[in-house]
Amino acid sequence: MLGEEIQLHFIIPKSKEHHFVFSHPGRQLESMRLPLVTDKSQDYIKSPTFTPTTGRHEHGLFNLYHAMDGASHLHVLVVKEYEMAIYKKYWPNHIMLVLPSIFNSAGVGAAHFLIKELSYHNLELERNRQEELGIKPQDIWPFIIISDDSCVMWNAVEIDCSGERKSEYTWAERNISLKQILQHIESTPNVTHYALIGMRKWSSKTKSGEIKEPFSCCHIHDFVMLNVDLTQNVQYNQNRFMCDDVDFNLRAYSAGLLICQFNRFSVMKKQIAVGGQRSFHIKSKVSDNPVSITPAQYICAPDSKHTFLAAPAQLLLEKYLQYHSHRFFPLSLKNYNHPVLSVDCYLNLGPQIAVCYVSSRPHSLNVSCSDMIFSGLLLYLCDSFVVASFLKKFHFLKGVLNGQREWLLQEV
Repeated sequence: MLGEEIQLHFIIPKSKEHHFVFSHPGRQLESMRLPLVTDKSQDYIKSPTFTPTTGRHEHGLFNLYHAMDGASHLHVLVVKEYEMAIYKKYWPNHIMLVLPSIFNSAGVGAAHFLIKELSYHNLELERNRQEELGIKPQDIWPFIIISDDSCVMWNAVEIDCSGERKSEYTWAERNISLKQILQHIESTPNVTHYALIGMRKWSSKTKSGEIKEPFSCCHIHDFVMLNVDLTQNVQYNQNRFMCDDVDFNLRAYSAGLLICQFNRFSVMKKQIAVGGQRSFHIKSKVSDNPVSITPAQYICAPDSKHTFLAAPAQLLLEKYLQYHSHRFFPLSLKNYNHPVLSVDCYLNLGPQIAVCYVSSRPHSLNVSCSDMIFSGLLLYLCDSFVVASFLKKFHFLKGVLNGQREWLLQEV
């Protein structure tokens, strides 16, 4: 991974060792056991669950025993090295995956990236191991779950269509165990054809139209069932601190992969006032006083020799764009009919600026842009397929690409 070997440290309680394969002799960890696609037992959940967490050893919702109705399941907490001891103290009976120290200051994108890479590597190991037992590689279960550490409750919608007209129906929502939801999804016909599967985020403002159709193709977040086999060539951005899930969804969709949301299921999240994104404090290097630093101060001249903020540059960029992207895209402010064109990478430009994402890769699925006029162009870590002939396909408002901007575009 990352062009070099990465050592990942597992902490496995004795009571959880049956989920893993160890070498004989030596007791070296070889793989996590994976079930078969055809397994239909009601006693366990097939998909391993990974929960990235930081700063929430006291408040994170990690005990899934009751949510799973006591069913056997593999649950792994993904923690940073400097927090390993405190998480181990609070959750001694949980399996932990400890990220290397180089990721101590990284965001959630790095955790998602490593979870996915590890899971695909484990899928290959299990395919090789079980092939020796006469099992075909395609019969090994390819899904994992990536769950936020604030998922508190799960619900199911029941539809009553007994009205006189077909268009008339009533619906009610009730609590349901996570076990019931997962076993329903895992037993769905042809489920392995899907790359991403999820459910609605619960809201008291849910409208009947949102649950009338049982399925939809939309962004999956908070609680994601990820097919690591189908998404082998689609990566999470390991540098991201925010919206890496949106970026990943867009990459997966443009690659032609199937994404499905079960609209009749929902996950409720708890508001946790500590940890998570709040763990990243943007502080000044030059003063010990807790002076408030606004996002407008997060960038400096490109030739600055001394930066005065003690924070990752990627985090500062994402925060700045979230609050002050109108400085770069003045014609885009509240101009929702003319979005900013973002190529190969999604970044949150705030609620007042619309973004249209396209992939530059050949044969990608993209929205039709032939009649669209864009108010800005965002190129950030784009692929090598972004060349002049590609950019000439798009149309921009007058004044967007003039003067220095047009020269810059030619250089790109």
